[in-house]
Amino acid sequence: MDKFKKWIRWIVLLILLFLFVSIMSRAIIISMYKPKECKVLFESPNIEILDSKATNANGYIYGCITNTTGEVLENKFIKLDCYSEYDNNINTGYAQIFRLEPGESQYFVISYRCEGTERAEISMSDTAPEYLLDPIDITLTQTQKLALVAGTLIVLYYMPAGYLFGIL
Repeated sequence: MDKFKKWIRWIVLLILLFLFVSIMSRAIIISMYKPKECKVLFESPNIEILDSKATNANGYIYGCITNTTGEVLENKFIKLDCYSEYDNNINTGYAQIFRLEPGESQYFVISYRCEGTERAEISMSDTAPEYLLDPIDITLTQTQKLALVAGTLIVLYYMPAGYLFGIL
C-alpha cells in the first residue's frame, strides 16, 4: 500500500509539473509579442487594424476590411510587406478576399515569419504567388490510411523492449 501511495504522489507531481511548465511557457511566449506599427497604403476599401504584434522572429496582423468602393471586390488579396531597418523587403504575406459586396466587412489574419522586421505596410493586389492559388491537397485515401496504421503497428511491434518509456 505504501508503494501505491508513492506512485500516486509521483504521478500527481508529474501532472502538476506539466501544468506549471505549460502555463509558464505560454505566459513567456505571450509576453514576447510587442505591438508593431502597420501602415495601410490605400484609402478605399477601408482597412482597420485590430491587433498587430510581433516578436523578433515572427508576428501577426489581425484586421477588418470594409468595402467602401461601391463595387464588388472579388478575388483580391491583401498584401503585407515586411521591411528591415535598411528598407529591404524581407517577407510578404497575403490574405485572400473571395467576394466582398459594397458595405460588407471581412476579418483577416496575416501571419509572418521573418527576423528583423522594422515596419510593415499593407497594400492591395490582384495576384498572389502560385502556391497560394493552388494549395496542396493532402487528403489521404483509404489505402494510404490503412498503410499508415499498419506501418505504425509494425514499428511498435519491433521496437526494443523498454524503449517507449518502459511500457512495451
